[in-house]
Amino acid sequence: GTSAKSTARVLIYTSGPLALLLVMSSLMRFRSDGLRSGLDSYLCLYLCLMLLVECWQIWSLLNAGKLYTHPLFQSARSSKLPVSDNMGLAERNDEAPAREVRVQFTGLTCPSDSGHLAGGLGPSSEGSAEGPEDAARSARALWLEKLEGAAAQKAKSVQQLERERLAKQGRERLAKQG
Repeated sequence: GTSAKSTARVLIYTSGPLALLLVMSSLMRFRSDGLRSGLDSYLCLYLCLMLLVECWQIWSLLNAGKLYTHPLFQSARSSKLPVSDNMGLAERNDEAPAREVRVQFTGLTCPSDSGHLAGGLGPSSEGSAEGPEDAARSARALWLEKLEGAAAQKAKSVQQLERERLAKQGRERLAKQG
């Protein structure tokens, strides 16, 4: 693939001059036809001016080394640089400043080797006759159950959530009265 920098340069060096030519063409048409020139001339002039402004923005971001902040290039994959810190190894775009390393975290906790969830939750092997395989299976089952519960909660409709909220409020009222 081509880097985001060279893609930006191609965009600037082709779109910029073509937009300038179209602006000059529209202005010459205005000069010859006056205000009677059609809507297409006005539209062409407007779009070309917008294109020139966009080329200028991309040029400025390219020179500032912040091309990744432009919406056209946010998801562009440039060459990656490995970055290591006390949390582990990550990759970042070579155009991004070092302070903008993005690491994606999830709310999931994975079972550890001992059968306990990494967050300290899960079955305890103290006082149980289960072997390490059984403990690992039950920890995995708890983790999967939690994952499936979260997926089921996200899949609920607004109507279902509203019913559950009203039912909970009704139970709380009954608990206060009784």
